[in-house]
Amino acid sequence: MAALPASQLLLLSIVLLLSLAAINWLFWRRSRPDAAQRKRTNNGRTFRVRGIPADWDTKRLTSLLMETFDLVPTVTSLAQEIQTGVQSATVSFQAASDVLRMPEPGTSIRLPRSLNEEASRRAYLQLDDDFHGMTTLFTPPEDDHRVDIIALSGLGGHAFGSFKQRAGDYMWLRDALPDDLTRDTTGRPMARVVTFGYESGVAGSKNIQNLEDLGTMLHNSLLPLISSPITLISLSKSKNEEDQRLLQAVYGIVFFGVPHDGMDIMSLIPMVGDGPNRFLVESLSRINSQILSIQQREFESALGGQGDSEVVCFYETEESPTAQQDSAGGWAMEGPPAILVTKASATHGRSWENGPEHFCAVARTHSNMVKFSPHDPEYDKVRDRLRGLAHRALRLPSQGRHPPKPQRLPGRHALRCPR
Repeated sequence: MAALPASQLLLLSIVLLLSLAAINWLFWRRSRPDAAQRKRTNNGRTFRVRGIPADWDTKRLTSLLMETFDLVPTVTSLAQEIQTGVQSATVSFQAASDVLRMPEPGTSIRLPRSLNEEASRRAYLQLDDDFHGMTTLFTPPEDDHRVDIIALSGLGGHAFGSFKQRAGDYMWLRDALPDDLTRDTTGRPMARVVTFGYESGVAGSKNIQNLEDLGTMLHNSLLPLISSPITLISLSKSKNEEDQRLLQAVYGIVFFGVPHDGMDIMSLIPMVGDGPNRFLVESLSRINSQILSIQQREFESALGGQGDSEVVCFYETEESPTAQQDSAGGWAMEGPPAILVTKASATHGRSWENGPEHFCAVARTHSNMVKFSPHDPEYDKVRDRLRGLAHRALRLPSQGRHPPKPQRLPGRHALRCPR
């Protein structure tokens, strides 16, 4: 599918830095269960299936998964991945009486060799539940594709689970947003929706990555979109022509509880201890963070001047419990409640974007800011602002803002399946 035909790249940068959901997940990672324990918790889990041939539909995928695992799968999305020639799906499995039969993340399924396939080549499907890298949740028909949405979870978060209804299977990026971003002329969906995931554990982590490393990973993952590099986490002031072309293609950024001016990390430092990623956590401190100060200065002009792009900031209004170590050395969300990212920090944006149209409260704790339910009034706030961004982006003059249209790949399509 052609990327961004006569359109803008609308970057939905949802960065729930160090959210409570992340802290719970980090605690789970510190005491990772064995394989049998993991399988006992797999009921209701969403898996990603990658490497699906472009000409497969949900019926064929369902049949193969049912035959392989002897379980009843539900394929909720099936979408063409970006410039790979294959599809990815999100799948859940009906609860089994013997929960040990549930698929193990990391399972590979060898596909039958077709009659015209080279003898030395074998194709595989891959199941996982970490959703690292780019995952396309929905792609509109080629003639309708106008906008790309790229959703990022925060440090320690999950590219799918961070946006999923708590104690439910509803995921608004997949199940609502595509139908809510439609073309005025046809009423049909126009936005490709993609998540970006990465390894960013904190407690007990052996990883020495920093914010620049995470930015580079995102940079590399965005290259196939329009064949030009970008760094949106480190926000380097590149003069490279290709970098500038891609930055010009970015119209909107939406932040949810992002600590532009830092956050209180007092309850997080003990979790990290003297681990190799302590610097990563300390870089988010509200007390004299050098990297945040640099980003604040550079972000002012990174996407051009007033009228070239838009930034919208959402902030939390409910206090959240904080992490506290118990007598056994574990971590629980039983610490004193607090606003993790203040309104001042969450809305510390560009000087000309200081009105109510650029700031919006979400009546949620930090970890629940983007965990919406069906017909959720808090989601309506997000939907309306995203819809406005998308349509205003399409009304901008295209000259000088759009990259060349890449060569189309034949036979590329996507299907969003009903729940």
